[in-house]
Amino acid sequence: MRNQASINTADSVFIRELKRVLNSLTTPASALSLVSIAADFFRATHSTVTPPAAMAELAFVAEKILLLTEGQTEAETLNRSARLLGTLQLTVPDSPRRWREVQFGYKTLYRATLSLRLLQHMLQQQLLNDPWIQQHYAQRDAKDPDCPYRLNVQLPMVMAVLLLDVGMLHPKALTVLAGSNGNLNPHRPLQADERQQLLQLSAKARQHFFSQALAVIRFRSNDKQQQQQDMAQQQQRLDFTERLLAATEDPASAVGSLLKVPQVYSSIVLPGRQRFAYEALPKATLVLKDAVKRGELNAQFVGHLLKITGVFPQGFGVVFIPAQNDLSVAEKYELAVVNQLYPAKAEEPLCRIVSRNLQYRRGGHNSCISVAHNLYFRPARDRLAIMPQQRLQDILASLSADFEPGQLRRFIPRCWHPEQFFSQSEHQNLWNNAPQRQN
Repeated sequence: MRNQASINTADSVFIRELKRVLNSLTTPASALSLVSIAADFFRATHSTVTPPAAMAELAFVAEKILLLTEGQTEAETLNRSARLLGTLQLTVPDSPRRWREVQFGYKTLYRATLSLRLLQHMLQQQLLNDPWIQQHYAQRDAKDPDCPYRLNVQLPMVMAVLLLDVGMLHPKALTVLAGSNGNLNPHRPLQADERQQLLQLSAKARQHFFSQALAVIRFRSNDKQQQQQDMAQQQQRLDFTERLLAATEDPASAVGSLLKVPQVYSSIVLPGRQRFAYEALPKATLVLKDAVKRGELNAQFVGHLLKITGVFPQGFGVVFIPAQNDLSVAEKYELAVVNQLYPAKAEEPLCRIVSRNLQYRRGGHNSCISVAHNLYFRPARDRLAIMPQQRLQDILASLSADFEPGQLRRFIPRCWHPEQFFSQSEHQNLWNNAPQRQN
């Protein structure tokens, strides 16, 4: 196991790289951020955005995202993806004034990560019968950054996710969303006619951006045949990206569901809606299943996404009763953070334990939290209900610096908010190697 100093350094490097990618997506002050490129394109009567420049930046950011999510083994890939999803959940801003940052940065990265994992999962289960994808999946090599699967499937898919909401930056779409003077809350629930208008404007603007602002990049070579071959391959990747985007409008489409299902999931578990409620995040599974019933999402893809994520999103704060307590000892609870994908049971999250004896700790172990011990569920809450109120208040106060008794019913929290805990660098090592124990 690495020593604590090396772990802190590695995680700091990850956080810095994540911030750089977010800035590449959303910083208005940077002319090369995707938000700036798209906004300038839509504002200009005669666009000054050149297709090679836009294409180069899009591919550059997509490659950076792959570096964050993909490892050389499946275990490393799942760990990187869980870390990225969890870090996004733990650091996402919730201010309405930062909605562009959330929409085009945090949510985009979240969607891209889940789309990649859903793609890999469906291929492993032999449930995706797309000739283009299968052809290149057969040639995959996780250790080769230039393998056909990475270049021709994963990279175009991430590019498609980056472009999914680009049409929302069109002035007309922004007017519907935020008002002509930016005086409306973009997080407000839209009326049915507003939502329909926004979707139509956004889709039309996205297609216009795709067709006019993107193009293959000429390969510099004295070998004309090699140059033509490279440009043909680029065009094929661009065509696949376009096919993915078009397919998101069809709930029955397999390739479209690779983008659409993660898009809906991310809209629930990250801030960006006025009705966002942290305690309700585990109910994202119910929202997805309702969308299936309405014919809006593909049932098979929703089911398999939930096998990857489980009920509790990455980075979610779980409160649990330690299993070692017996009835002869006063009950207490401890804190954990969801830090792994693919729980054996959807309702039993894989977590890092971050407190012991009511004190925050570093270097805790991993644990699968059972329903019987997870305070999100009634059986565990009923076990603590018999405890004196003062004892419950003392426990809660010792674990929360900003504790206010009136905020929590009967002093038994269903979950906790780990953002402040995670903001301290010594608490960010939630994904390093640690022993696994059952709870």
